[in-house]
Parts: sequence; C-alpha cells; structure tokens
Amino acid sequence: MTSGSNQNELYSLQTENRHMKEMVGALRDEMEKMRIGEQERLQRALATANDEIGQLRKMVAALRDELERRNIKGEEKCQAIEQAAREEAKQLHEMIRALREELEVYGKK
Repeated sequence: MTSGSNQNELYSLQTENRHMKEMVGALRDEMEKMRIGEQERLQRALATANDEIGQLRKMVAALRDELERRNIKGEEKCQAIEQAAREEAKQLHEMIRALREELEVYGKK
C-alpha cells in the first residue's frame, strides 16, 4: 500500500501546489489593483493641486491688477490735488497783485 500512500501524498502535494499558485496569482492581482488605485489617487491629488495652483495664480494676478489700479488712482488723485494747489496758489498770487495795485492807487490819492 505504499504505492497508494505515495499516490495520496503526491495528490495532496499537487493540490497544495495548485492552491499556492492560485494564492500567488490572487495576491499579484490584489497588489496590481492596489498599485493602480494608488496611481489613480495620486493623479487625482496632482490634478487637484494643479487646479488650486491655477486658481491661486489667477488670484495673485487679479490682486496685482487691483493694486496697480489703486496705485494709479492714488497717483491721479495726488496729481489732481497738486494741480488744484498750483491753481489756488496762482489765483492767490493774482489776488495779492490786484490788491497791491489797489493799495498803490489808494496810496497815491
């Protein structure tokens, strides 16, 4: 019966070998699915980060534009104030001249 016992042992080893091969295949498949899942998560994370970077760049550009507009408005206001001050000074000088002339006329009388 050693022949039957050997056959049973051989069959048992072949069955165990087949199960091991199936387990190795299943583990490989699972590892591949995990790798693909990780790559997909990474791609989504990169896409999200790139979107956020794009939005931040647009925001920075918009803030720079607004700052530039405000600087221009401020400069225009300063120039308008300076111009108004020059005009007022010119008018005051003209008034002073006119009043001096009047005083000279009254002083001669």
